[in-house]
Amino acid sequence: MGGTVPQQGKIIAVKDALFTGTQSASVATQANVAVTDLSITHEVADASNKLIISAFLGAAANSQGQGNVGLAIHDGTSLIAIGDASGTKTQVTAGGIIDGGGSVYDVTMPSVTFVHTPGAGSKTYTVRAINMDDTTETLYINRSVNDSDQFGPRAVSSLVIQEVSV
Repeated sequence: MGGTVPQQGKIIAVKDALFTGTQSASVATQANVAVTDLSITHEVADASNKLIISAFLGAAANSQGQGNVGLAIHDGTSLIAIGDASGTKTQVTAGGIIDGGGSVYDVTMPSVTFVHTPGAGSKTYTVRAINMDDTTETLYINRSVNDSDQFGPRAVSSLVIQEVSV
């Protein structure tokens, strides 16, 4: 008997990224912006292996009652995994109206976990915040719109990639 056979379901690698600072950007409708420091470059050990990708995003938007913020993962080429096969819906999103009460102190924490088969090669996975509204919005990462006093909450955003043998 030659060689070793990997155990199915064995975790091969775990990588993580954490963003504790704040960020803001004006984002056109249905466009997205990369979140600072939330990128991981990973090359799978075997092209048949799977990645379990988990992301959490602290987010707010400037339009009271309309601040829709989504979460997506980009693989260096496109948004990946679950979504609308026809391409008319943003893939791997979470979020919703986060300022329904008119408060400028709200922060939402959309999250997503999914299994991805990247195939061979190295890819850089990046968390993206998406403006889900029908007008240009300022998206705020890890902070509320009003971040000027003790009522302005803060959040932490993260990305975790686990490679699993199959």
